[in-house]
Amino acid sequence: MGKKLSFLLLSLLLVLSVVGCKPKPPVETGPIKIGATIVTVGPFAAVGVPYGEFYKAYVEYINANPDKYPYLNGRKIEAFIYDCEGDGAKGKTFIEKLINDDEVDVLVGILGTWNVVAAKEILETSKVPCVYFGTGSSAQMFEPAEGDQRYMMGVQPLYKTEGRLMYLRAVTSFDNVKKIGVIHSDADDGNSLKAGIEKQLSLDSRPDKPEVVFVQIPSSSTKADITSHVNQIAGCDVIIAAANQAPFQAIYKATQENAATRGKPIITTYVNVAPTNMPEETTDPGNSEVYGAGWVIFGEAPGSSAEADRRLADYADYCAIVDQATNIPEDQKAMYKGNAYAMSSYIAIRTFLVGMQRLNAKKLPFTPENYLMVMESERVPVAISGGVNYKDGFRIGLDSLNFSKFQPKEGAPAKEGKFIEVDPMASIDELFAKLK
Repeated sequence: MGKKLSFLLLSLLLVLSVVGCKPKPPVETGPIKIGATIVTVGPFAAVGVPYGEFYKAYVEYINANPDKYPYLNGRKIEAFIYDCEGDGAKGKTFIEKLINDDEVDVLVGILGTWNVVAAKEILETSKVPCVYFGTGSSAQMFEPAEGDQRYMMGVQPLYKTEGRLMYLRAVTSFDNVKKIGVIHSDADDGNSLKAGIEKQLSLDSRPDKPEVVFVQIPSSSTKADITSHVNQIAGCDVIIAAANQAPFQAIYKATQENAATRGKPIITTYVNVAPTNMPEETTDPGNSEVYGAGWVIFGEAPGSSAEADRRLADYADYCAIVDQATNIPEDQKAMYKGNAYAMSSYIAIRTFLVGMQRLNAKKLPFTPENYLMVMESERVPVAISGGVNYKDGFRIGLDSLNFSKFQPKEGAPAKEGKFIEVDPMASIDELFAKLK
């Protein structure tokens, strides 16, 4: 009797496990559910607040203007957005909730390196398409992606990729560079940028290539913590600050208080390329000029190229959404029109919509498999930017960035300055060719 009961229980468990693994049925009616994590407190709030507010504004705009999105066939977008407060453990819990409880169709714009790292296994195995990560974390980099990893479709330049570009910009944008000082955080962003710099340095076969000195700092470092580290890069011609917001601020301040490094050009990650991230010390004459990459381009001359015109049209669309947003205060709308983080959530949702357009064009219902197929079918144009290719497991993000310099506004706080382009968008291969 006991053996029969055990057999029945085992059979029941097997049946339940098979039922639980059934593919998600096609989604053809009702709202299209998307979800994201954001952060509105702590040092990353300057990123998360505009990112999250525009995200909400865009979903509201789509639902209020169905005629502009005919490929949705009148269906609404339902967004589930959770504030992880900068905590990876909370972010992981929310990502699990989005997948298992909210049953979102697509994860769109998961924000934060800490979340991608904490939830990496879940994201790689859930079979829920995940479009755009608000981070350049190497946790979403695959060379190539295999199996269910293919459902992870990043857009932003990844830190390892950007590290390669940082090195190339240092040796192609400044004259007679014999020594480069790299100060990097011990977090995923800093270590990944360092790995990219090391890779490109190893590919530089010139006999007179520069010496590169690497200095690691804790991501929680203050200016006082870094003061002694700065001496290790004395005599450098260019400084690479390979760290995101808070440690970048500390690196800049510490280097400006050291006579051996003050005034040397500093290259930082694209994440920091926003006036709101610039230390007030950048407004002092004689201090280092700050350079960084850009992948969101909206100041081109009309008619200069088909791609430029596409980006200008994207930017006009973005501004129209800001103008109609009910959740963005009127006195902040001008700021939002130049805010790279708000534009990032526009890019995230626009990239998601490319898949919906392609499904509609092919008259295919939404299933995770169909969505992945159409996203991998051909290059995906990225709004206000370039494009990404997901074919054959290609998952390294954008590898073409421009190069810009921070220009303070005379007599004004740093946040009122602007970044001006000093060199147009160029790829790793294009810049590397300049060295040969």
